[in-house]
Amino acid sequence: MKIFSKKTVPLLLCAGLAVGCQTNPSVNDGSGGGMSDSTRTKTEGAAIGALLGGIIGAVTGDGKGAAIGALVGAGVGYVVGNEVAKRKQQYASTEAFLDAEIERTAEFNQTARKQHENTRREIASLDRETLRLQQRYRAGSASKAQLAAKQSELEAKLAKNREFESVLQKEYEINSEILAQESQSRPAHDPYLAQLQRENADLQKQIELLRQDSTQLAQINERLSV
Repeated sequence: MKIFSKKTVPLLLCAGLAVGCQTNPSVNDGSGGGMSDSTRTKTEGAAIGALLGGIIGAVTGDGKGAAIGALVGAGVGYVVGNEVAKRKQQYASTEAFLDAEIERTAEFNQTARKQHENTRREIASLDRETLRLQQRYRAGSASKAQLAAKQSELEAKLAKNREFESVLQKEYEINSEILAQESQSRPAHDPYLAQLQRENADLQKQIELLRQDSTQLAQINERLSV
């Protein structure tokens, strides 16, 4: 089993859905007519790794919001069992598949922690700003238009946070299905499943933290309603 690195491995949710819709290249049988599982995995990993960079940019404020929008949109109507099958068929072995799922989930967790840290700082700042703006409005030195502008800012942050929650929730459900399926055929205390279980438990924790952040952002936003 691989030791984690910070390198991104395939596949993201939207990329997995897209790849699953393509014709699966044949395994190289020595005739030169097909692509080996190893080559196919590396090729897909390079393209999808770049896409993950876009997702991280979106949630950390680097101006790549379109990427996360595409990811969320691609998940509409997905079926967990089908998504697991599509992902799994991209790898030459179950172990390679599980390694990829473990590392991808670790990457999502790392990104979620960064998102949470950034949002906590933003919440503290926004809390102070909105209190001052309320006081100025009551004193007649701030207008309803200024309140509305701050609300729009808060609503944009809240929407981004909730989008990312949705992405992580889908990934959590997919991981849970993988664990349920693989536990039927792999030995008890299997190290791959144990590690994926740990990452998925951490993912659930990150989702809850992001939901708490969303609740606080919504409460601050409500404060500005007049």
